[in-house]
Amino acid sequence: MLRPLVLSSMVSAMAIPALAQDIKPELEKIGAAYTDCVAKHDGACVASLYSKDGIQVNVVGEVKTDLKATYEDYFKGGEDKIAVKVNYAQPLGNDMALAAGDVDVTFNVEPKLRQLFWSAVYVKEGGQWKIRMLTAAIKPPPPPTEANADKK
Repeated sequence: MLRPLVLSSMVSAMAIPALAQDIKPELEKIGAAYTDCVAKHDGACVASLYSKDGIQVNVVGEVKTDLKATYEDYFKGGEDKIAVKVNYAQPLGNDMALAAGDVDVTFNVEPKLRQLFWSAVYVKEGGQWKIRMLTAAIKPPPPPTEANADKK
């Protein structure tokens, strides 16, 4: 009785790393599509990458639900293009995943470059991966080097 349970657990544990390797390219495709939508300044395009109940938590902690309008406001505010990097991706079952990475946001106003980090939860909706929640934050400055730390 215990043997099938142990075998089942072992097979499940072996499948997780395989799923993790398979999910990152899928989530990188969403990042590339996001980059393309922003380059076109197309709020509807960006919003289409989110699930029907998707949200964004922006760098000041506001929760945004009307993503098309949010991105249209970002474009009016000078957001011009982004460069997304997925550093980490992990499945949370067959229809949910988690990812995190870096994004450089370029504006046509000062400061031109804003370096952020992000994390997102993805869900499968209609057989396609969609962003359920995206959180972005400003990258903190690097920690002081040992030589600079001694001067304090």
